[in-house]
Amino acid sequence: MVSKNPGGRPKKEREPLVKTPSAFPIDEEFELTEMQAAFVWHYTEGACGQTEAARRAGFSYPASAATKMLNGKSFKNVTRAVRIKQDELREKYAITPEKTGSMLWKIAEEAFEAGHFASSVAAIKELNQLAGLSINRSQNLNINANIDGMNKDDIKQRLGKLLGANSPELLDNDF
Repeated sequence: MVSKNPGGRPKKEREPLVKTPSAFPIDEEFELTEMQAAFVWHYTEGACGQTEAARRAGFSYPASAATKMLNGKSFKNVTRAVRIKQDELREKYAITPEKTGSMLWKIAEEAFEAGHFASSVAAIKELNQLAGLSINRSQNLNINANIDGMNKDDIKQRLGKLLGANSPELLDNDF
């Protein structure tokens, strides 16, 4: 859908990020009015800031209303409802190993079925790392030393000193 813009070229109307409910019922749990419930929804789920949330909820002076809603003194029930809703959303969308593993497995399966084998292998590689089955470890050392005049034992001793260990882990086949 294209809207007319008298000052320039037509702009495409963007689809909203979230679908706004048609009505906001009175919240009896937190004793919120319809406008307060609308404010809480817009502020927590409506992808907008506090002033815009108050404007969308229908407040006459949105900046002032939003400040009062969130100051924790004027409307404690609204502030409490906002905090609880934010906690619920944080828990719902939290990144956990279980959710990540499930998502990676789905990606790997769908990529494999679509013939995108490199993507499937990459997802499985990430899944293995998440599970602790593979560990990528690299270490770079910049050493200013003349090793031409050093023998194997001198090098082991120098590396042990640099790594903070006296080389019990450093075996002869490490060199």
